[in-house]
Amino acid sequence: MDNTKNIVGLIFFIIILCIFIVGGYFFMEYILDNYESKEKGNVVEIKEIRIDAQKDYVYLENTEEIIPEENISLSDVVINIKGFEDINNTLHNELEQIKTEKVSLDSITLEEGQTCSNEAKLYSLTYREYNTNIYRNYINLVINDYDYNCVNGNAIKNIKSYVINKENGVAYTEEELLSIFNVTEEMIIEKVTERLHDTQVLDGDTQVIDVDKTIDSIKNGKYGENKALSVSKTGKLELNFIVISNRINYNDTITIS
Repeated sequence: MDNTKNIVGLIFFIIILCIFIVGGYFFMEYILDNYESKEKGNVVEIKEIRIDAQKDYVYLENTEEIIPEENISLSDVVINIKGFEDINNTLHNELEQIKTEKVSLDSITLEEGQTCSNEAKLYSLTYREYNTNIYRNYINLVINDYDYNCVNGNAIKNIKSYVINKENGVAYTEEELLSIFNVTEEMIIEKVTERLHDTQVLDGDTQVIDVDKTIDSIKNGKYGENKALSVSKTGKLELNFIVISNRINYNDTITIS
């Protein structure tokens, strides 16, 4: 009788042990795996898109003072993002070309009544300025090229921009930005027209801003030449554009979203 009880007890023990083994295997294989998968799914993997992780997404280097009293200098801009190496080379080559576009005061004769003097002894040159900011996932770089004349001052020559997704390092097209911010070309023309009339000034009886030519240049011009899009520090879509004037052309920026 005791042997029978012992055998029955042993059988029950083996059955219970098997249940624990099978249950433990099921717990490890399915429940924990599913839990870990869910946990991993909640983790946002941060992708490093910078070429040099120790530097900003956009930075300047090789700065050279040209006319200090006019705050004119030339710098290389580096878009520190993987995949932009060729663009960086292009921007560098453009800057090298800009450096050659100088006219010395010694090489010209000023008209009667004109005066011109600066530390660099330059009559004219082309130079480049950069504006950059980051708003959430938007990395923005706006590049303005100017013609400088020591008699007449600065005149905007060209505007272009790069708006880059901070998560994947891909540049947005103008069409994508307009779609994201729900802006049409008609809305842009309307806002620019309103801006030009609001900022119009008179030189005697003559209007300084040529509204019609400015609007026409924006309608028929290309992004990267006389207009460029960027995202402001407050997350608004902006248009950077050239205002045509009967004095000196200048650049302006308006919010369009």
